[in-house]
Amino acid sequence: MKKYMRYPIIPITFFYVNGIFFSNQIFSFFASELIWGFLVFFFLIYILLFFKTKFLKISKYLKLITTISAYFIFFLVGTISFQINKVENKLTTSQYHLGVLTINEVLKSNSFQNRYLAKFCTTENIEQRILIYQNKEETLLKVGNRIQVPLFIENVPNAKNPYQFDYSKYLANKQVFVQAKLTNEYTILAPAEGFRFQLLYFRETLMNSFKSHHFTNEVNGVINALLFGQRADLSEKIQNDYRNAGVMHILAISGMHIGILYWIMNLIFSSFIRSKNIRFLTVISILVCFAIITGLSGSVVRAVLMFIIVGSGIMVKRKTSSINVLALSLLIILIFNPLFLFDIGLQLSYLAVFSIVYFYPLIRPFFQSRFLVLKYFFELVGISIVAQIGILPLTVYYFGQIPLLFLLGNLIVIPILTFVLIALVFLLILNFVWNSLSVFLGKGIAFLIDFVNNAIGWIASQTDFIITNIKLSGFQCILFLGLIFMIAYVIKQYSYRKIIFILVLIIGIQMSFFYDISKIKENNQMHVLYDYNSVTLAKINQTKMWVFSDDTLVLSKKYIVDLQRESEIHQVDFKKIINFFKIEGLRFLVVDSLGISEISTSIDVLILKDNPKFNLERYLQNHQPKLVVFHPKNYNTNVAFWSQTCTEKKIPFHNMREKGFVNLSD
Repeated sequence: MKKYMRYPIIPITFFYVNGIFFSNQIFSFFASELIWGFLVFFFLIYILLFFKTKFLKISKYLKLITTISAYFIFFLVGTISFQINKVENKLTTSQYHLGVLTINEVLKSNSFQNRYLAKFCTTENIEQRILIYQNKEETLLKVGNRIQVPLFIENVPNAKNPYQFDYSKYLANKQVFVQAKLTNEYTILAPAEGFRFQLLYFRETLMNSFKSHHFTNEVNGVINALLFGQRADLSEKIQNDYRNAGVMHILAISGMHIGILYWIMNLIFSSFIRSKNIRFLTVISILVCFAIITGLSGSVVRAVLMFIIVGSGIMVKRKTSSINVLALSLLIILIFNPLFLFDIGLQLSYLAVFSIVYFYPLIRPFFQSRFLVLKYFFELVGISIVAQIGILPLTVYYFGQIPLLFLLGNLIVIPILTFVLIALVFLLILNFVWNSLSVFLGKGIAFLIDFVNNAIGWIASQTDFIITNIKLSGFQCILFLGLIFMIAYVIKQYSYRKIIFILVLIIGIQMSFFYDISKIKENNQMHVLYDYNSVTLAKINQTKMWVFSDDTLVLSKKYIVDLQRESEIHQVDFKKIINFFKIEGLRFLVVDSLGISEISTSIDVLILKDNPKFNLERYLQNHQPKLVVFHPKNYNTNVAFWSQTCTEKKIPFHNMREKGFVNLSD
């Protein structure tokens, strides 16, 4: 470890990253003055101690304090950097705004709508990123399209069910807080200009060059993902298959893709650019443009930056440490955009590369061979194992599953798709210079991609080899990561103190699981869950859950699976409900479009669904329910009228479309 610490970039990056994380989790914007005060205080201490230690013989303890002060300054700089780059919503919601909309990114469409990320500049000179929805039958917009349009601005909805993926938080990390639905009532303006958009138009031209091949949607989706980093065209089945096989990383442009492009460009330019330095600068310039074309994802930026840093070191004839290069590239990325820290792709990318750099030298002697082909596959196996070990806690935390056949998937996918990627680069050139030959060779590439897709589909179908529904908290994830890397550290440099630290981590992991078990014993919940098409309730008691619903297939729905995993449920029972039912003394009545029959007993919870036509005011007066729930499958006008009625009668109500699930635990 000492050889990595000869340069301060690793601890500087560590403290800077922790400053960003600390600022996001704890400090709000009002605390920025306090942060500035701490920064000035520690900076003055550092300056004072630095000059004392430089000109006087001071004890090693004072030098330690000087070093700690310096690192703590970077911690505070990280907190300030996050607060400075933090964007707040400036658009007033629930009202129309007139402005110019510029499409920045086309997202993956769903069954009913096209989706975009766009920049919206209002007539009040408010400029902000926004999520746009558009009906599927409307004309699909492209990156760079500019339109003048009035938009009704709404907040991006929060998660509607407990433990559900919160899309609003995901978009908030991309500085997107509001959304709007786009109609066909807009005025088309001149396309956006600028270097970035010119590159994106060029990308569109390159992608369109493959239309002459008439590839299937599955093949075309993989090509766009491999070459251009565009995964919007990937079908849901392909994405699920690659994810369940543990090879989704191959479809995200990363170091392998950049390395192949670097090798190809270097090979092409070596024939007419003799100067290595000029050739390096030319190739790097092309890779930077390629990073912009692919959308500047975290993994692409990381890979290009590492190539720039390593190449620059070679140019000035200076040796570089892989871990220091990795830390420096992360620091540069986070200086320009601290919110990148919360990008899942960037986290997995850096952790995988760090695992390879740190772990693989330990096992390299066991994966060697005199035969070149065997050596390639042995090294592929070794690198896949160490990368998977390193990112395992993070993948379990985010995705809740472990694909046990990841090694088989990597052995199939990486060699074939590496060849396919190289072939696609040359095929792209042939699309413009010799189209007939390109179409002929494209059939072979399409065959290979179909073969890989089918093989991955078969691996993903072996559900017995996929461990699912694993719960891991953020704290446990950090402890497991620390344990994995400390074990590797001990293998490299054994010492008694390190063994003690490993034992402390193991005890910490055990204590966290004991805490979870104690919380399970107190687990007693009841919810009316958000489901647009059905009425569904869940009653949880410790490790058992009862699901009450009018949908017999509800147990396979994702929000039930998420609730079961996060609540650590071991047994699930299903009970079909009718309009009137009881759960542990609470009486429920569901009123839908069919109306209701007269109920003589009092009702605790009244659920209105599918726009029922009945006199709510009279019903509330006669029965006095404790709570009225407005199911999401109701017209907004009806909900507004019912809300006013409940307010006048002083009856509590809950609008599920706005607030999501109903917590009946209290």
